[in-house]
Amino acid sequence: MTEPRADWRSVEALCERLNEGARKPTFTTHAIRHYTRMAESNGLAPHIRRIGRKILISESGFVAWLDNLNRDQAA
Repeated sequence: MTEPRADWRSVEALCERLNEGARKPTFTTHAIRHYTRMAESNGLAPHIRRIGRKILISESGFVAWLDNLNRDQAA
């Protein structure tokens, strides 16, 4: 059995974590919400949980998804 992730974050909390220490924010809440709306077509769906209106995103899953996008574009 796989270990449950303990890094589920709200959209706002994920933006804060990803933008820590940056002079200009790299990720905005608007951009993250767009990625979540398009999750079925962009491959982010396994890293998202919806509980009612609340959206939770796995921080490690989001970073892995970004890394995968970079690898796909470089190939």
